[in-house]
Amino acid sequence: MIIGKLAKIVDLQAGIKAGFIFVAMLAIGNAGGRIAAGVLSDKIGRTWTLFIVFVFQALLMFILRGLDTYATLFLASVLIGFNYGANLSLFPSTTKDYFGLKNFGVNYGLVFTAWGVGGILGPMLSGWIFDANQNFDSAYLIAAICLLVAAGLTFVTRAPKAKPQ
Repeated sequence: MIIGKLAKIVDLQAGIKAGFIFVAMLAIGNAGGRIAAGVLSDKIGRTWTLFIVFVFQALLMFILRGLDTYATLFLASVLIGFNYGANLSLFPSTTKDYFGLKNFGVNYGLVFTAWGVGGILGPMLSGWIFDANQNFDSAYLIAAICLLVAAGLTFVTRAPKAKPQ
């Protein structure tokens, strides 16, 4: 949602026409998030790292509504990119941890397909919300709620048990 709408968001919220700069900063955050999440998940585990990333991203979505300066939107862009990259680091390793390597290609393919569906539907939904309200506030709120649900699911989702031979 944010990647596809970031230039519009910074224009709308701060009157900044150079949205491509914020997209570039998001990409830099993305790279950093991949490295940091990998290191953190090796230290505290994938579940806790996912929980932290989901909650942090939810907080960013909640506060994004009120950001209207170059500096705050710049920082938010980097941090949102950081979380995006963290997920791209965590999802393959978590898939392997839950399901093993035997069918990793198929299993991660399904996870990444779901990611792709979200990548299509998120911007479309936020665009419809913008068209209806002339702002992204409700889209941010919906995203934040979904992220909090995801954070909660980290504690109830368990790896499947192997079938006895």
